[in-house]
Amino acid sequence: MKPSLLLFLLLPLHSFAQFGRTYMGPTMQQNQQSRDHFNRSMNQRTQDFQMRQLQKNRSVPGMPPANAEDKLQAQANQQKAEQEANEQLTRLAQEQQRKREERPAKNPQQAAAQLKEDQRQLTLLTVKNYRDVFLPGQYSTAMEARTLSPASRHSLDRITARLMEEAWWGKQEGSQLPAIIKSYSDSLASLATGLMGFDLASPPPTPAQLTGSRVDELLEKGTFNQQTAWQIMQEVGMAEKLIAGDGVVKAVLEFQELSSANASNQALQSNPKKLQKEVQARLSRVNSEMLRYETRIGTLGRLPAAQKTMHKSTSTFLAKKSS
Repeated sequence: MKPSLLLFLLLPLHSFAQFGRTYMGPTMQQNQQSRDHFNRSMNQRTQDFQMRQLQKNRSVPGMPPANAEDKLQAQANQQKAEQEANEQLTRLAQEQQRKREERPAKNPQQAAAQLKEDQRQLTLLTVKNYRDVFLPGQYSTAMEARTLSPASRHSLDRITARLMEEAWWGKQEGSQLPAIIKSYSDSLASLATGLMGFDLASPPPTPAQLTGSRVDELLEKGTFNQQTAWQIMQEVGMAEKLIAGDGVVKAVLEFQELSSANASNQALQSNPKKLQKEVQARLSRVNSEMLRYETRIGTLGRLPAAQKTMHKSTSTFLAKKSS
């Protein structure tokens, strides 16, 4: 359906009455004004909807808490618990050393057996501390990394508000627009890269699903530690982002293309009105894909499953080695 006919059908009934039989249709200028008004209205409605959805998503279960004070308190509590766990491990090692010095082994075989038992106790406490203290912290951090940081979200909102504002476009010098759009493009790419955790132009392959056997093997070999476990959690989080964020990556890369030096873009940059419409259309897609990402990643269960796998494997290991 042609735009002029669509606008004609959207007119309220009383508009037809006031025109009467002498009405011969809108002029070309009126058509253009109506289309511009319609486009501005739709852009504003899209922006308002996106802002409402982003605000709504902040309170979705499983997402990081929106209350800054609650987040700071949770972080403080986690840091205190981790510090106490490390101090507990240090005290055990010191106590073991003190006992070895007070009651030296009678022969090399006894010394080796004592060291083996001491190491078993240290390993058990290390794994227990990880399961009870460090795992919840790592899981919370990985879950929080699923979404934009408050600073990045503010930047996205600011960019959207600015580039969707008609008055702002009217104040810009046409010759300066390419450099300005390039700056906004770089900002979008930076916040998207920070969220995804990889180079948008060359995303890594999606890691395989975490299995309990992988964690069990690390535990049995004695190579399981906080750093190794954190790398696994980051890997699982990366997999979720690759699955949920393909649209965000493509949309941001398409926005970046507006700053390339090809002939098509040079022609576009020489026409501020066309450039404005293209920028706004691609930015709308970035926001739409960001909404889709935040909705989709909330439905993925790889991180929760990884947390359960870690907890189950460490619990089984502790039960087996404690007997």
